[in-house]
Amino acid sequence: MAGYRRVLEARDHWTSAARFRVLARDEIRPVRLYVARNPMAPADALALLMADDDTSVTWNALLNPKTPAAALVKSAAAEAKELGTSGFPRRHYIACHPNTPVALQVTLLRAGVCDCRPTCYAETYYARNG
Repeated sequence: MAGYRRVLEARDHWTSAARFRVLARDEIRPVRLYVARNPMAPADALALLMADDDTSVTWNALLNPKTPAAALVKSAAAEAKELGTSGFPRRHYIACHPNTPVALQVTLLRAGVCDCRPTCYAETYYARNG
């Protein structure tokens, strides 16, 4: 029952920033997922979740418009090292993320991570949820 209560806290917009930071380290995956999805989660908790071992957690943190630039840069570099130019699943969203530094956006777009402009689904997602 305690895990369920922590999930409810992670989903709640009124949870304190300090509590989100604790919940971002929770052993229960759904707790971390809901922190990653919560628009009120602080940037440092989202940065921590971008480095989570669970790819579902990192993906949900990537989709949060408040994820900080440093975590996005680090994630783009990790994916580039892992996949090179054979795929861009995270980098596509990173290129369109509202907190991505312009220099990284330019680099990613020149590398061809997003070829769906001007109707990019990632840009549309952030525009609706930002």
